[in-house]
This record gives sequence, C-alpha cells and structure tokens, in this order.
Amino acid sequence: MTEERENALAIAKLVGELKAVRAETKELGERMETKQAEYRTDIARLAEQSAQRDKEAAQRDKDNLRWAVGFGIAQIAITVAVIGAGVAILGLLIGLPTN
Repeated sequence: MTEERENALAIAKLVGELKAVRAETKELGERMETKQAEYRTDIARLAEQSAQRDKEAAQRDKDNLRWAVGFGIAQIAITVAVIGAGVAILGLLIGLPTN
C-alpha cells in the first residue's frame, strides 16, 4: 500500500508541476504576443518616419536642383553680358580714329 501511495503522491506532484509549467508557458506566450504587438507598432512608426524623411529629402533635392539650374542660367547671362561688353569696347577701340 505504501508503494501505491508513493506512486499516487508522485503522480499528484507531477500533475501539479505540469499545471505550473502550462501556466508559465501560457504566461510567456501572452508576454511574447504583447512584445510582438509592440514591435509591430514600432516598425510601423519607423516606416512612417522613414517615408517622411524620404519625402523631405526629395523636396530638398528638388529645391537644390532648382537653385543649381537658376545659378547656372545666371552665370551664363553674366558671361554673355561680359563678353558683349568686351566686344562693344573692342568695337569702340577699333572704330576710334587715330591721329
């Protein structure tokens, strides 16, 4: 009878341990799901921030390109004006009568 009692106690102890392990596993699963939800939220937020940065960078690039093109056109206009002034001065010098 003592052997049966020891077996019953051992079985009861194992059943208790099994219930504890199952409860712990369930708790860990719930915590894991919570963390995964937090990670998904963080990833979505980072993706939104990245898209916003990309949009801002594209706008900056567009503005910089406009500035560079405008600056190039201004340089061409100044160069043409300077060459024109030089040609005009040269024309005046050539057209002046010599004594």
